[in-house]
Amino acid sequence: MAMRADIISPARRRCFNAVGAQREVAIFGAVVLAVAALAAVPDANADPPPGCFQGSGPQPTPDCGMRAFEADTAAAGLRDARGNTVALDQGLDMCGLMDRGLTPQEMANQFLGDNPTLAPIGATQVVTIAINDLCPWHR
Repeated sequence: MAMRADIISPARRRCFNAVGAQREVAIFGAVVLAVAALAAVPDANADPPPGCFQGSGPQPTPDCGMRAFEADTAAAGLRDARGNTVALDQGLDMCGLMDRGLTPQEMANQFLGDNPTLAPIGATQVVTIAINDLCPWHR
């Protein structure tokens, strides 16, 4: 029995790529987690960072947000690609990039690309802490 060249066996019509499918599911899951974490960023009327008293009376030193960022990232156990606690200059850079137009989600994706050991939720936490402590105008 001869097979015609123009007929394709149903089993050969489409090859399932298991690796590609797993990657798509992982990317989708990472995006969902990141969006959920960013949605948890408090509103613009939230309390100031710890140690940054605002109200009547003496005001805090200008670096209170910086101290808060360092304390919050250390307390959360967030580490960069080299295993060091996320540095203050990284948080300040995030604020600068968001000032230039990057969204918090884009910033989290970029930070994750540079620090893949954090996982998407960790990168989102770092961005959230930077927003809360260093650049609250991005809330």
